[in-house]
Amino acid sequence: MRRLYYIACDVETTKAISDCLHDHGIRDWNFHVLGKDEEGLYTHQIHSARPYHQVDVIHTGERWAAVGALGGFAIGLLVYWLEVLPWSVDWISVLLTTLIGAFLGAWEGGVIGLTRENYKIAPFHDEIEQGRYLIMVDVQTEVQARTREMMAMRFPQVDYRGMDSPYVHPLNRRRRLYPKPQVTPTDLRLKQTLESPIAIRRGQLR
Repeated sequence: MRRLYYIACDVETTKAISDCLHDHGIRDWNFHVLGKDEEGLYTHQIHSARPYHQVDVIHTGERWAAVGALGGFAIGLLVYWLEVLPWSVDWISVLLTTLIGAFLGAWEGGVIGLTRENYKIAPFHDEIEQGRYLIMVDVQTEVQARTREMMAMRFPQVDYRGMDSPYVHPLNRRRRLYPKPQVTPTDLRLKQTLESPIAIRRGQLR
């Protein structure tokens, strides 16, 4: 599964994209739009992004959970080796301190994440603030190229901004997301195909 990112300039184009993708079998669960005009999205019956798409709760929580687990494991291991407690400490106690550390870390990270913008949304912050719409489409890997081709043909005015996994990973750095419009080799091939004499003649015949 891959998540494709697009930037649209107005809600009308976003609505047309939503209808087109739904006609091609993309469900609301795999289609999310983020924009400042939430009322406009609701009025046009466009599936808006969920709160967890906007804040960094899951990502920051996972990172802090990992740190808390390491800290809990280190404390448990230290107590086990030094035998500083009046009662015996076994490996089950070490496992318990690891789990407690992970839980506390996840809790603290989640609270901090509520105050942070989602790390995958951050590259598009300025454009969203300017009134544009971030469109996120989740597709199976095998139909990714077909979906991009369809979007390039029907909505050439919409900027493709890269792809990423729809899942949150604590070490993920959004390597394939672009804060500015990018022309990838795939886009160049699509453009050459659309501008070929055969494609032009077909368009004229239609």
